[in-house]
Parts: sequence; C-alpha cells; structure tokens
Amino acid sequence: MKKLLYIGHAYHNKTKSTKFLQDILATKYEVEKFDFDPYNDSFEIFEKLRGKKFDVVVIFQIMPSIKELKKYLTFDKINFFPMYDGAGDLDSELWREYAECNIINFSKTLHEECLKRGFASFYIQYFPKPLEINSLGDGKEVFFWQRINLINPDTIEKVVGIENINRLYLHNAPDPCQSSVEPSQALEGKTEITTWFDTKDDLLNQMQKAALYFAPRHLEGIGMSFLEAMAMGRCVIAPDNPTMNEYIVNGKTGYLYDLNNPQKIELGNIPQIQDNTIKYIENGYQDWEKNKLVILDWVNLKASPNKIKMWIYYNKVNILKNIFSIRNEYSAGKKRKVIRILGLKLSLKVKQK
Repeated sequence: MKKLLYIGHAYHNKTKSTKFLQDILATKYEVEKFDFDPYNDSFEIFEKLRGKKFDVVVIFQIMPSIKELKKYLTFDKINFFPMYDGAGDLDSELWREYAECNIINFSKTLHEECLKRGFASFYIQYFPKPLEINSLGDGKEVFFWQRINLINPDTIEKVVGIENINRLYLHNAPDPCQSSVEPSQALEGKTEITTWFDTKDDLLNQMQKAALYFAPRHLEGIGMSFLEAMAMGRCVIAPDNPTMNEYIVNGKTGYLYDLNNPQKIELGNIPQIQDNTIKYIENGYQDWEKNKLVILDWVNLKASPNKIKMWIYYNKVNILKNIFSIRNEYSAGKKRKVIRILGLKLSLKVKQK
C-alpha cells in the first residue's frame, strides 16, 4: 500500500472535523498523521520527519513553506486542502510555492479564485450525514456556540431581536486566541451557559432544544458546526459569506445577514425552512456519498497548473507597465520623462526651472 503523509491542524484533534477526509484517504493509503499547531509550534517540529519518503503528501488548512518542507522529507505528489477562512492572501509568495500542489477545495468561491490565478484546483462540496432528531425545537429559542469575539450575543440581539428570543443556549467554548463576550442584561435572564460537553451526543441534544441556530463564525473553511445544525433540521442564521452562503439560500434553507451592518431580519415560517433544510441535506449527502472517492483520484495526480495564466496573473503589474507607463529618468543631472505605450518608448526632455 502506498504511503501518505497527512499534515493537519492540531486543533482538529479536538473537534474531529477532518476525520471524514482521513477516513477516505485510509481506504487507499497507509496514512501517517502529523499534527502542527500554528499557535505554538515552530517549523523545526518537522525535523521529526527528516529522511522520510512518501508517495503522497496531503496538507490540510495550515500552510508550511513547501521549499522548507522539502528539506525534511521527499515525496512524489503533494496536495493542499485550503480553508476559505484561513486561505490568507492568494497573491502572496507563500501561495505561489503551492503551484506544485493539487489544490482541493470545499469552497466554490475559493476554487474559482484559485482557477483565476492558474492553480490546479478541484472542487467538491461536502455534506454531512442527516442526523436522527427527537425534536425540531422551539422557534423562539436559539443555540449559539461562541467561538470568535466578532460574533457574540450582541450580534444575536441585533439580528434576531430580543423579543423573538425566549431562551438562548450559549455554548461558551471559544476558538484558540479568542474569548467569550457576556450577554447583555436583557439577555442574561434568558441565557443558559454551557462549556465543553463530555460527549458529542450531549452537545447535539442541547442543540435540538432550539429551532434557531446562530452560526458562530464570519467565514468558514467547510463549516462543520453550522452544517451539523442543518443536518439536524435547524434554521441556521449566518453571515452572508462563504461557505455559509454556498449552502444557505436566504429565506429558504436558513437566513443570511450582513455582518458589517447587522440588522434585524424578518423570521418567516421557521418549520417550513427546517423541512426544506432536511430535504436539502438529504439530497446533498447522497451526492457526496456518490462522488467523494474522486478525491482519491485527485490526490494521486501530478499537479498541472496553468503556467501561462499563472505567469500573466502574477506579473500583471509589470505587463501593464509595459503597455503604458510614465516615469522619470535622471542622467548627468538632466531629467527626462519616459513614456511607454504598447512597447514603444518615448523619451522627452524636461525643462528645468
């Protein structure tokens, strides 16, 4: 069996959010897992891999320098699964190192951005398995997992409205380097606070009490937290950003709002939205199960980026300068204005005052 190195974000050991991908890879490869904590680890941790040889490398979310990585290990093929919320600046020098990778996206938005730059990008939309539910929950109750400071109980008040909330289930378990925001006095008496549960089932049971689920992040890579809520037929309320807006149709399978200017939304027929969501997830999961193994084909490919498109994209500033530019040149104390139009260079003497 071929050997595959999986380099992943250490935090996912806690959330188990990438287990589905590791399970797919394990059907064809002998997988060695390597965790990297970008908050605490230095690049020297890769010393543990020195001298190792792999048929395939898969990097998930984190972005180590490919040039540096090659100092420690060798491989035949390399793949990168970026997350929209952690992709950073696609125009950076670091991203250009990833031109030799197959880029496999779970976000259509990011996939299109990669293609525009010439990367060898593939796209597949993930769907979770529909979950058995005991209840569709109360339409005046909200579940919220507080993960980042930017979205907090104050945001819920603005978007849902205090009069539409009889109960807020506040799951207080912030992401690394984030902190919790206390609910206002108006919400305090309506709020039930929890932290990490002993089991995943305990979390899901708590979520089922409310019909409304307030998405915890402004951007998502895949969006496991809100997708699990949709898999339980919750009415998800989320910022109008990827990947939430790649799944949620506003007013049909949830609600989208502008996080830059959060305004109260008009909540319609919540049970109908929940029914629509259940059917949407069921159909999406069938497609995912039918198509997911194509990932194995992609990771086994030699990356073939569009080098011409990539060169043009990353050199567009220089290309534009050659088409038309104006600059000053100084020689022997004299100033000239140099104009370039479609490759034709004109040099004009500038009269000194």
